[in-house]
Amino acid sequence: MKPESGSSSRSPPLRPCPAPLSPCSGHAPETPPPGLLAAVVDEAPLALALVDADGRIIFDNHEYKKLVAGLDARELAYQILETALPGWRQVIAAPEFKGFHARELRFDHPGGAAASRWFSCSLLPIVSGAMRDTPCLLLVINDISGPHQEQEKMRLAVLRAHLLEEEHADVLRESLSAALFRLEGPLNMLGSIINLIRHSEPTMSGALDSALAEGRERLEELRRLIPLGRREASILVNLNEVLHDVLDVSTPRLLQNGITVSWRPTAILPAITGQPMRLHALFKALVDNAIEALSGRGWKTREMSLSTHISENYVQVFIDDRGPGIPVELRLKVFEPFFTTRASHGQHLGTGLSRALEIACEHGGALELTVAPGGGCRAFVELPAGHKTGADE
Repeated sequence: MKPESGSSSRSPPLRPCPAPLSPCSGHAPETPPPGLLAAVVDEAPLALALVDADGRIIFDNHEYKKLVAGLDARELAYQILETALPGWRQVIAAPEFKGFHARELRFDHPGGAAASRWFSCSLLPIVSGAMRDTPCLLLVINDISGPHQEQEKMRLAVLRAHLLEEEHADVLRESLSAALFRLEGPLNMLGSIINLIRHSEPTMSGALDSALAEGRERLEELRRLIPLGRREASILVNLNEVLHDVLDVSTPRLLQNGITVSWRPTAILPAITGQPMRLHALFKALVDNAIEALSGRGWKTREMSLSTHISENYVQVFIDDRGPGIPVELRLKVFEPFFTTRASHGQHLGTGLSRALEIACEHGGALELTVAPGGGCRAFVELPAGHKTGADE
């Protein structure tokens, strides 16, 4: 999210409003002297900022300045308003607007999951005696990162176990599917031969028909034995969290192959509605594809970058690698099941990208492979915020 250039990184010093402040719904109470009020607000343990109707900070306190400096977020109040209250300029103008209380937001930063911060934010409409036609917003921010980081460690441990289990199940499904796919070829060829000799060798063709029918029956029995994927409920998912998890799971392979990763998330990302494990599988397939591209013998530039962006009502993910890239004539063919460009003695079944495309389409999104800036391959994923998957529709 790219905030507007309305505020500065250096907030003006704390100063009292022209007249005592009071909530919109009440009357101005008696207040202590302005200097004392300013000192009390500046020493408050919570970050406080008074914002005007254009998102500009009228004043803030010491905790807010510390928060802005620590996050390197020059327009933190504006970002919070844009994320927690979309269309907030029109919302706050409504007479019935009463603000909100304790709404939790997550900020993601290039340092990875450990650098993520969680805040409980409250917003209260305020007017002053001298500016009753100009409503202001009192933003209260409470840093709740500590408890959330402990919960995050426990969640990642559980998720890592689930991902490992799902990965093993995927390998089994892919192996059986690949075997059945390859067995169908000879059976189809046998069916063609039977049709050719049906009139000249009716006795032989009859015996072959029986053998072919039995072969197809056994093939269907094997197909029914393939374990089905786990069905999930759709929930609100933050793609920054999904990418954190995928990078965490992929860390051993990244280190083993000497690959450096640049992580550039949008600090506050709107959630999408989707199936978490399916989304993990989508981005794990793309990251695995990039690792394979960078792990070739003799390849020197082993760099990968991941970034998230917001475009209108869509969340975008870019996964770039500095590998050899994919030729133009193969950029559609690589999405076909069981197609692979890897000569790795059967270790790659060629179903990762086809499965990734399937998951992106299930979530109403798109997946495209293009050329990365500076060379290599770029995997571009775009998913609509708030979209329900086809299974739920």
